[in-house]
Amino acid sequence: MYLLEMKHIQKKFGELSVLRDISLAVKEGEIVSIIGPSGSGKSTLLRCATMLETIDSGEIVYLGEKAAWTEGERAVYARKDKLRQIQKSYGLVFQSFNLFPHFSVIKNITDAPIHVQGKSREQAMEEGMALLRQMGLEDKADAYPCQLSGGQCQRVAIARALALNPKILFFDEPTSALDPELTGEVLKVIRSLADLDITMVIVTHEMAFARDISDRVIFMADGVIVEEGTPAEVFSSANERTQAFLGRYGEMLGH
Repeated sequence: MYLLEMKHIQKKFGELSVLRDISLAVKEGEIVSIIGPSGSGKSTLLRCATMLETIDSGEIVYLGEKAAWTEGERAVYARKDKLRQIQKSYGLVFQSFNLFPHFSVIKNITDAPIHVQGKSREQAMEEGMALLRQMGLEDKADAYPCQLSGGQCQRVAIARALALNPKILFFDEPTSALDPELTGEVLKVIRSLADLDITMVIVTHEMAFARDISDRVIFMADGVIVEEGTPAEVFSSANERTQAFLGRYGEMLGH
């Protein structure tokens, strides 16, 4: 069963075509990494998948339910109540954390489960503390984001996304705002989620990580999917565009 299907997605900003006829599907339990040069449309694709940007045409389907489709020349979206239902099926972790600065760590994590999902405060707190333990941050429950390192903030952001029990978790360059040492701790947490069979779509510039963790790698350039396949297939590709991009990472990958 596909959790997410995106078919023939087109997106322009003014005259600039950012996504040109992109189609992809994500199965339950699958980990998909999206790689490619800056400006290739990776983050825009994620923002379209999570309805933060509207598509110009194409189709977006979650768990068999249509969120957006094309009528005539343009895309239309499902009714608000249906979209709200669909939006409960995914979570998104941003590169800049997007934590509420005036909320404590535990309130950042429990606010949506209480106010959006209607969980009791007790249940939300219990689950929130369990997630903080999983992230190695149980002693930071009462801290505020400004008191945490970037790596700790990103781990809180991951816990916040997990608190809503999403079927699919999107990561938009989850380590790009972090220095190398903190990058390692966040990647370690994402690896631990892979062991829990959580479906993930990860836009990343960490090539070794993408190679090691993914079931499938999608290489994008200039708004199109140039290539997709297993990490072994993509990282040993004969495609010139893929080789040119990965060549820069060759030393890092130990080639």
